[in-house]
Amino acid sequence: MKILISREQLELLLEKKRDFIGKKITIDTIIAGISFLISVWTATYETIWIIPGIVFKTIFCVIGIVYMIKIIYDIIDFKNNNYTHTDLLRDIEGLDMIQHNHSLIIIKNSAPGIKTKYLTYYDERWDCKLFPNLKTADKDNEAFIISNLSNDLGIPKKEIKCKYISSRVQEKYSVSHNENRVYNHRLYEVEFKNIPKIMNKNDFSINSRHYYWMTISEMEKDNNIMKKNMEVVDFVKECEK
Repeated sequence: MKILISREQLELLLEKKRDFIGKKITIDTIIAGISFLISVWTATYETIWIIPGIVFKTIFCVIGIVYMIKIIYDIIDFKNNNYTHTDLLRDIEGLDMIQHNHSLIIIKNSAPGIKTKYLTYYDERWDCKLFPNLKTADKDNEAFIISNLSNDLGIPKKEIKCKYISSRVQEKYSVSHNENRVYNHRLYEVEFKNIPKIMNKNDFSINSRHYYWMTISEMEKDNNIMKKNMEVVDFVKECEK
């Protein structure tokens, strides 16, 4: 999974959490504190110059007690403000600027001496011809793509092959949401063992969706496609070189 993070936001997070990162009270620290207190309590100190040994013992005992109080305070603070690497990872992922993970699907219709055509469909919300696409599944995305294409095009799952090609993080305008969005586009190529005869036509409808076979150059000449989906067309074109 890719994430996109602003350097400034990451630095701000690390500055905010710096007192919690790496803060850990180990058993060694506790043992050291107890051992120090026991050793100074049981030790015998001689008089140095005119200062009685009991004074040194008292001073060291006070230091040991203060040290133990500090350890106890740190333990309580650590339990109340426990910040693990899992918490840090969650906070970093919370800075992710990628709003949508989408899978783009290229389905080719090619023959010797003929320019490769790609399957597109008319999207009513975008009022534009787009490559087939789906929201990327969290698990087993290729099986998810095959299942959806099987339902949409009426082709048995066993006759569909899907392979991952590439991925790219892109910021582009979303027509359906009227705002710029950051996408993590994953590109897949799909092949069919057999296709319905209707798909041999230049344009056709299946399950109330209108499909078109288009070359990349035809897409580039379509002002509507270039205005609304140029980034995706360029991405596919670069991957096909």
